[in-house]
Formats: sequence, C-alpha cells, structure tokens
Amino acid sequence: MLVYKLEDYNRSRVKVYFDEDRPAFVLYKKEIERYGIKQGGELSDDTYETIITEVLKKRAISRMLYLLDSGGRTESQVRKKLSDGFYPKEAIDAAIDYGLGRHYIDDGYYARNFAENRTKNKSRLKVKQELLQRGIDPEIIDNTFQNLENDEKDTIERLILKKYPDVSQIEKENEQKLIRSLMLKGFRYDDVHEVMLRLLT
Repeated sequence: MLVYKLEDYNRSRVKVYFDEDRPAFVLYKKEIERYGIKQGGELSDDTYETIITEVLKKRAISRMLYLLDSGGRTESQVRKKLSDGFYPKEAIDAAIDYGLGRHYIDDGYYARNFAENRTKNKSRLKVKQELLQRGIDPEIIDNTFQNLENDEKDTIERLILKKYPDVSQIEKENEQKLIRSLMLKGFRYDDVHEVMLRLLT
C-alpha cells in the first residue's frame, strides 16, 4: 500500500496516511524509522500486518485498560476513544475482544449500576436516554429496567422531602418551581402532581 502522507501528531509521534481523509494509524518516530515508512513509499502487507499485530493491538489493549481504570465505560465509549486516538479497526476490535472476554467491558453491568444510581435522582425515561447516548444496546436497557426495583413516585416523594422536609412550608411559587425542576429530571407531570397533592393534603 502507498503511504500518502506522514504528519507530525506531537513531538514524538507521527500520523501515517494511506489517503487524504484520515490517518490509518499513529506510530512513534523511532517506529517509523524501524519499519522504513516513507511518505510516497510503499508499505508491504507483511509489514502492515506486523505493525498491527506486534505494536498497535498491544497498544490499543493497554489504552483500553487505562481508560477503564479511570472510570467505567461502555463498549461504544471505549471504541470511540480508541478511534479518536487513530487506532485502526483491527487494533480496536482486538482491544474490545480482550475487554469483553475478561468482562472488563460489560454493558449489562454498566447499565445496571448506572440505572441504580441515576434513578435515585432522575426519571427512568431520562436515565434510559442517557444510556442510549452512551451507546448501550436498547435490549440491554430494557432488560435492565425490567429488573430494576424502583418506584418513580417514591423517588419523587424522596426528592421533594429532601428539598422541603416540612412540605407545609412550600409556597405556591416554590411549588411550581419544584414541579418544573422535577419535570426537567424527566418525571411525568401527572406523577409529580399526584405526589404533591398527597404530601400537601
């Protein structure tokens, strides 16, 4: 394959392009020299395979472990981070397979923990949307919420009492603000209104 362009990524690393759109991968300058990569030159299939297998797959796995060590992430989030670092698909897939095989990456576990924590302060709808944004499969999300023991009205009541331990002190203006704030967390107006009525009567 033809090396279209070499471009400095930072002081020690170089982006390698096979076309003008996106870098194929990034290597350290000493690795560029070791593999004889030159702008406008040919890179053999064997050399490319060696770079992927001996360098980039291992590096992608290390990067994946670092990302997970700094906080829980979904498979989609790990893929995006690795892609943003210009790892090629083969290296990303190897890192993901490694993580999945050892349960370092587990979207089901992530979704359960996320839902259990977030539904303490937000509606199920809001939390489902946040999980979708994190790339969790809709089927995993559905399974998570089927097994989640959480009553939204109980959550609404707890949030109200946390802000106003003595609900009789809620003035009309504050009541409307409170309802709006709970609706912004994704709770249905009917549920919020029902709980408010129950607490105030």
